[in-house]
Amino acid sequence: MKKAMAGILAAAMTMGTMIPAAAVSASDVTTVSLWIPTLASYTDDAVASVEEAINAYMSEKYGVQIDLQYIEIGNFEKAVNLAMTTDEVDVTCYFTDDGQLSTYVANGQLLDITDYFEGASDALKETFTDAEITASSMNGRMYGLVRKYQYGGNEVAVLNKDIAEELGIDAASITTMDQLEEVLYQAHEAHPEIYTMVPQSAAEMTWGWAAICDRGIGLTGYAYADWGTTELKSLFETDGFAEFCGYTNKWYNDGLIMADALSNTMEGSTMVTAGSAFCTLHNADIDPLDKLYPNTVVTGEIAPPRAESIAIGNLQYGISANSAHPDESFTVLEALYTDPEFATLLSYGIEGEHYVLNDKGRAEYPEGMTAENEPYGGFAATAAYPDFLILPVKESALYEDAKATVEAWDESVEVSPSFGFFYDTTEMTDFVTAYMNLQDKYMNACMTGSVALNDVLPQIKSELESIGFYEVLADTQAALDEFLANK
Repeated sequence: MKKAMAGILAAAMTMGTMIPAAAVSASDVTTVSLWIPTLASYTDDAVASVEEAINAYMSEKYGVQIDLQYIEIGNFEKAVNLAMTTDEVDVTCYFTDDGQLSTYVANGQLLDITDYFEGASDALKETFTDAEITASSMNGRMYGLVRKYQYGGNEVAVLNKDIAEELGIDAASITTMDQLEEVLYQAHEAHPEIYTMVPQSAAEMTWGWAAICDRGIGLTGYAYADWGTTELKSLFETDGFAEFCGYTNKWYNDGLIMADALSNTMEGSTMVTAGSAFCTLHNADIDPLDKLYPNTVVTGEIAPPRAESIAIGNLQYGISANSAHPDESFTVLEALYTDPEFATLLSYGIEGEHYVLNDKGRAEYPEGMTAENEPYGGFAATAAYPDFLILPVKESALYEDAKATVEAWDESVEVSPSFGFFYDTTEMTDFVTAYMNLQDKYMNACMTGSVALNDVLPQIKSELESIGFYEVLADTQAALDEFLANK
């Protein structure tokens, strides 16, 4: 899964040669709208100043200007879906974890960029692995470029450091659920006044779906398989889910898991750091969790690094099929991933105004500025942008070389054997909604141990039967089998 990156955009494009900088005049400049979701706060004045700086650069180098639009994250999917029915948006971010890629493609909303990509610069083509290209493709055609990011995660537990030291617990030696269970009971006996185990976030016991099952094979949102297999089931009927819930139900009944876990609103790591809880499960990747959460220690790997089928390419950038400027839009799309100056302006803002480079060449806030008062929120919200690997490394980063660190991490991640399989659920809205409602009804209750899976499984199966789940699953399985046979 070798990945390479270059720092400049090559001149040769699929649909022709870009205009040399000296030849660009005002009449040659095309405006391309770029939509990005907000993961932080942006003031109108700050966005306008960044847009002005971007356009001074982009018009001279590429003969294009950017109409930069930030859309509130909660409204983003709805707004983009509507905008792509018109020529209002050219280049946009979109999320894929609920099957939007297949939906947008089926609806004819995303431009097929296969020919553009094949004729693009080596800098762009070498940026993406085969798996990442697969993640942005359907039926052998490309429809976008995935965000460059570390994907997948290993499952660990985060323990309160003071209690672990008091009890002589060697966190790094804990690599199984049985070993974790042993120290949980030890901590519970020594400190019954605090929560022994809390959910990772709110009522979610863990985000580490890949540690217990392969969530959403084919981006269906309803078909699961135990890791390493391709036999599709409901989540509730996988062996991994049953095993996990067996542990948590025991811990819940013995008072180790907070009794009101289903109504919890706190982050588990926050409670562990504060000493109001001893342990929470967590998903780790390139950032050492004990550095992110003070007063904690982290166990060894309870489950190795794995990526769900939807984890690679869960955020992508593509071109609206209704764009009036597809050639210029691809120029912008390519520059997002290959031009560090453009990418840094877009992501961090203006140097000296929204960020500074210190004497180590690392990026940080200007003196007196924080995430709370910096007017251009990109520096605090890098995850929304296409490629943080070509940006200056932040002073707060716990690595020296983002590209090398992420590449090494991604090389270690195991990917589901079903990766690349898509099943079109466009015409199955009622069924998918019914299944997701059923899953929401039972999933967290079982995972927190509040309800014993064995007690409710007959009812779950009955409800699955009533919504036609097993017929749909059989059809999905047949499609998966065909995909694997021709892979």
